[in-house]
This record gives sequence, C-alpha cells and structure tokens, in this order.
Amino acid sequence: MKELIDFIQGNPDKRELKRALAVQMVMESYTHSQITEILHVSLGFVNKWKYIFVEQGVAGLKLKYQGSRGYLDSKQKQTVIEWLKQKDYWHLNELKEYI
Repeated sequence: MKELIDFIQGNPDKRELKRALAVQMVMESYTHSQITEILHVSLGFVNKWKYIFVEQGVAGLKLKYQGSRGYLDSKQKQTVIEWLKQKDYWHLNELKEYI
C-alpha cells in the first residue's frame, strides 16, 4: 500500500493517477459505485485496474506508450528550428517544402 501511496503522491500524469486512485479506493473498501461516481469512471475501469495492480503492482498502472520515432534526426531538427527563428511568420506548406 505504501508503494501505491508514493506513486499517487509523486505522479503528474492524470491517467495514471486516476488508475491508482481507483485501486487505492478499492483497497480502502469504497464500493465500486462510490468509486465510479467520485472518479467518473466505469465499473469496468475499476475492475480492470484493480486486477492489473494485483497482477503487476504499481508498474502495471503506468502508461506503456512511449511515442513514435521522429522523422528528423537531431541535426535536421536544429536546422529547421534555426530556419523558423529567421521567419516573422510561418506557413505550413512552406515548412513542408523546406523539409
């Protein structure tokens, strides 16, 4: 329970926080209907994250998506940023042609 409370107190992502709060409330004997009303989530949401927490612990509550790989390497990004800084205004089509 301490690990869960530490996760809640140090967690800035609202999706992970909502998952952790649902689990904490289950562990504190709130009814599922109370949890769904307070957190504005479904009954399935509460059951899903309770089960995942039991199976995987706090790690299971964390977001898994890490984003996709960028199209530009760091040198290309810096070149585009410098080019944009020289402009007074930007047009998306002009940027597309530049890249």
